Amino acid sequence: MRYFIDLQDLSGQPSFTPPGHSDTLNHYLAHQGNGARHLAIWHGCIKPGGEAQEHQHTESDQAFYVLGGECLFLLGGEEHRLGPGNFVFVPQGESHRILSTGAQSLRLLVIKAPPTKANSSQ
Repeated sequence: MRYFIDLQDLSGQPSFTPPGHSDTLNHYLAHQGNGARHLAIWHGCIKPGGEAQEHQHTESDQAFYVLGGECLFLLGGEEHRLGPGNFVFVPQGESHRILSTGAQSLRLLVIKAPPTKANSSQ
């Protein structure tokens, strides 16, 4: 079980691509598989031009911290350009969309609480 994870080496970490996301690869950091019961945290990577289509989470709050790259973040009908160091909180039920707009892949720390079954089963 890995409690200490180097974000520069995510090999061996469970990964997934959610439905409605293009050119996206997520690696779990905290999940049911390593003991997290009340939240899920993952490292998300979206290639330039890739996106998380507009969607909402009816069971969870979600937060994003931009580690690298740039994006256009749509939340509640408003667009925001984000880069490294920016943080976004998305309350349960709020529609959001992420479009990777930079020359390099967008890298995000994603936190979801409580985790939905799809986010806690690996």
